[in-house]
Amino acid sequence: MFGQLLHDKRVSRNLTMWQLADLLTQKYNIKVSSSMIFRWEKGAAPSLKALFIVATELQVDLNQLAIMIADSNLTRPETLS
Repeated sequence: MFGQLLHDKRVSRNLTMWQLADLLTQKYNIKVSSSMIFRWEKGAAPSLKALFIVATELQVDLNQLAIMIADSNLTRPETLS
């Protein structure tokens, strides 16, 4: 869910993964790579700091993103043990 939202917001702003990574790195002084963006879009959860920055930059409610990540983690088999 988070990954799809991130992808949709990035594409709607006409940004490549590399451009978004560069924007976040430069604007927020946090090291973000295009491979991190790729992993996030494929389902990996970002750090809390990165989540806050993504929410701010893409103008998405942080609570909405946190809920999406928590819900997706609950449905993964490795987190159900």
